Amino acid sequence: MERSRLQQVLDEAVEAARSLTEGAPASYIPELATVDPEATSAAVMGIDGTTTLAGDAATHRFTLQSSAKLALLAGLLEERGPDAVFSVVGTEPTGGSFASVGELEWRGPRPGNPLINSGAIALCAQLEGDLERRLAWIEDWGTRLYGQRPVFHQRVWVSERRTGHKNRAIAHVLKAAGLLDGPVEDVLEAYFALCSLEAGVKEAARFAAVLASGGVAPGGERVLSPATAATVVALMATCGMYDESGAHLVRTGLPAKSGVSGVIVAVAPGIAGIAVSSPRINAKGGSVRGHAVLRGLSSALGWHFARPFGPPP
Repeated sequence: MERSRLQQVLDEAVEAARSLTEGAPASYIPELATVDPEATSAAVMGIDGTTTLAGDAATHRFTLQSSAKLALLAGLLEERGPDAVFSVVGTEPTGGSFASVGELEWRGPRPGNPLINSGAIALCAQLEGDLERRLAWIEDWGTRLYGQRPVFHQRVWVSERRTGHKNRAIAHVLKAAGLLDGPVEDVLEAYFALCSLEAGVKEAARFAAVLASGGVAPGGERVLSPATAATVVALMATCGMYDESGAHLVRTGLPAKSGVSGVIVAVAPGIAGIAVSSPRINAKGGSVRGHAVLRGLSSALGWHFARPFGPPP
């Protein structure tokens, strides 16, 4: 595809999305409520590294929040293998809230999948060593996947720690079930730090491009095995958008992962990685404008993975 065509489509999708005023920044993490609600940015990085930016991409920074769970999952799959990872978490969509405590009681105690809060907290407990070593692990894998050494946003990290009562409840339920090794507060510190990683859409799209190419980074370095990339993309498709995963996949055909900062990362397999960010989120934690941009891209460019079988409804 000509880059000028992609630039036009992306610009038009972002500008159309700017007219949407539904939703609001997440307020249950107080620091997230202080951002500019109108900031809207997008990036598409082809598997060859060609990058197209739109909106406020040059200046818009945000925390990765739950989209960073993908880095945790990918790194542990590489180091420990799927048998070890999926002995701790499942692979099924839950159909419920991403921060549900009750789900651990009636379906658990093993979390349903690694992309809900309980699953990511359980995986953070699998990181070895003290807190400093766990944070170094996150930084190392963040560098490999996002293409530059990540920074922890200190105010968001503090805000997560101060208000993360449901996540503490989840961690204690996991601890009582024997699924959480180490001190609860150390595990939660690693989890809060993971969610507080700061990035822009270009870095976020770079990780998605690694997944789109089966684990090869732009430039040709293999970062993930094909099996790890396939597993992560499959879980994005079924679980990455929580209880709107099905609706999102039907409309766009792009496996994706949301974060309550307003970021969504998505994969067009074999083509490109995509990142969109705008902090107005819906009741299920997905960016209202981000959803619109992805629908516009998929429709205009034919990137729905099942397009040969007909257009999405």
